Amino acid sequence: MADFGRGVKAGAVSGLIYGIISGIISAIVIATLWDTIVETTSQLSGYTGTYDISGLMIFMLPMAIVMGIIVGIIAGIIFGLIYAAIYNSLPGSSSVIKAMILALIFWIIFNVALGYSSMATYGMMYYAVISIVLGLITSLIWGWLLGVFWERFGGKKEVQKTEGV
Repeated sequence: MADFGRGVKAGAVSGLIYGIISGIISAIVIATLWDTIVETTSQLSGYTGTYDISGLMIFMLPMAIVMGIIVGIIAGIIFGLIYAAIYNSLPGSSSVIKAMILALIFWIIFNVALGYSSMATYGMMYYAVISIVLGLITSLIWGWLLGVFWERFGGKKEVQKTEGV
């Protein structure tokens, strides 16, 4: 029987840590690619005038971290529930390996396949760096964390007592 409570706890904690890491990476990417983001947004909106949105970065950087944490916790709970539901069906000999395999599956679905749509907007370099490379690294970290916390929240194992020898 699936241990959903354990999945929620492990998922929430791993999602929190993942969210912090993801938020910090997002803030770095926003700061690094700010000019490209502004130019692309202007082109997409059709706005041809000039305007100064440099002050907006001060708001966007902390917001990226906050949103990373919120999304990380929510997605972590969902990830943990799915992990608990299919735990016995996942290949691997340990909780960490099983969670990392599930994280790789999610990376393929969400970063590689669905992330492909970002390439049309931001270009191949953005897609390759953010969706493929950083997505893979953070997904593996998330899977590792989920497996570690799954084991940690597993409860105490009973030691078998042997009758007098």
